[in-house]
Amino acid sequence: MDKDRGKIAAAIMSAVNAYMEEEQMAHEALTMPQRKPALVLSMWHISGREEMMRMRQLWQRRIN
Repeated sequence: MDKDRGKIAAAIMSAVNAYMEEEQMAHEALTMPQRKPALVLSMWHISGREEMMRMRQLWQRRIN
């Protein structure tokens, strides 16, 4: 009977420890700062802006 109680107590302690570790890991995951995604530069986006600036310069040359 005492052996059974010892096994039950060990199982309970093991379950409690596993639960506490899991809760701690979940808490750490929430408190860690989230990384922002890397900035992706699209060459289409850059070349489109360059083209708009070039066209604006041509219009300004015509007007002046």
